[in-house]
Amino acid sequence: MNTWIRCVEERKEALLQKWRNAPVFTSLIKSNNDSVLKHVGDKLGLKSYANDYYFLDGLLYDKFDLVPGIPENQYWFRQIRVAFEHENYFKSGLYKEVAHLLLINSDLKVLVTYPDYEMHEEPTKTEMKYLHEIIQGTHNQKMLSDSESFLIFGSEANFG
Repeated sequence: MNTWIRCVEERKEALLQKWRNAPVFTSLIKSNNDSVLKHVGDKLGLKSYANDYYFLDGLLYDKFDLVPGIPENQYWFRQIRVAFEHENYFKSGLYKEVAHLLLINSDLKVLVTYPDYEMHEEPTKTEMKYLHEIIQGTHNQKMLSDSESFLIFGSEANFG
């Protein structure tokens, strides 16, 4: 998470400029050539892929995670290091993103979202409690908890 925060801080001005334009902002986060996700991968020694692999917003992988012998410029993975979901709107049904990540076999599952800090604190806590309840109901919840392999976080400051 600290690597993510550092990469966001390095791009803070560009992100602030595009905060209100969700498609452009999302591209800056996950899919353009200078995205935050790409830079996080670079700092972790991993490559990024953000072309909706099995409907994931993005993923980080090691070159050895690719299926060997596939044609050049094709991406088929035998394992995923980080499965990544990005949701601009906190109240848009984050349960869908969490459920999707739970089905993905990856070393780390990450959901980045942006709580509305103008909301009262209680609705935000209620939503996070609900997401935690979803994760608790899985057969591998102890492993997810013990290995800290599921992260849900958002901005500490209101970009707006």
